[in-house]
Amino acid sequence: MSRHYGVELKPGEIKGVKKLFDFVSSDGSIVGDAKFYTMVRGKSRPPAKLSVISEHVWLLENTKAKRKFLVFGNDRRVPELWLHDYGNLKKDVDFYFIDEKGKLEELKVVIKVG
Repeated sequence: MSRHYGVELKPGEIKGVKKLFDFVSSDGSIVGDAKFYTMVRGKSRPPAKLSVISEHVWLLENTKAKRKFLVFGNDRRVPELWLHDYGNLKKDVDFYFIDEKGKLEELKVVIKVG
């Protein structure tokens, strides 16, 4: 993520939000967290993990950082499911998926019509 944003990102806290984030720029303008989730037993909806994603989106949105993100690994279906169900509620948190080869991809909200 440091390479993606072009600045060093280290674990740290942001003033006003009591949480140790995985990625924070020295000036606090970029903040993010990493999550490595899978579906329940590899196929079922993971309600507890979806709740934790919502919690982290809320925490990130309550920072004053200019860039906020979550990066996911393991199973892309988990963040895609969250984006499908709740993505319209998030304001300014970017979602990324990093595959086993290290390729980074931004995940977007997909609105299904009909």
